[in-house]
Amino acid sequence: MSMKKFSVLLRGDNFLIDAGDSPQRLGFYTLRYVEAEDETEAEERAVDLLRQDTRLREAVLNDPSDPPTLFAEEIDELDSFDGIETLTPGLAFFDEQQTEN
Repeated sequence: MSMKKFSVLLRGDNFLIDAGDSPQRLGFYTLRYVEAEDETEAEERAVDLLRQDTRLREAVLNDPSDPPTLFAEEIDELDSFDGIETLTPGLAFFDEQQTEN
């Protein structure tokens, strides 16, 4: 049996990242495309892929007592990956302090 294909919209919150002048607390959205048996496995695989992102891991400055969070906000099953330019898109960051209002 072939695996199903999924598009997983991940949201990261509470990422303390060195943004040049000083560390900033940022959130982000990113898509990951994975093959999995079901939506639960698709979320796990997408989160694992992002956790393996060396550039992101090296940029995160959080103390272990204040960890960032990462979760799937939307999971869609796809017919195929045809037409998708890259299976590892970038991150769209946002300033968490500006979105709290």
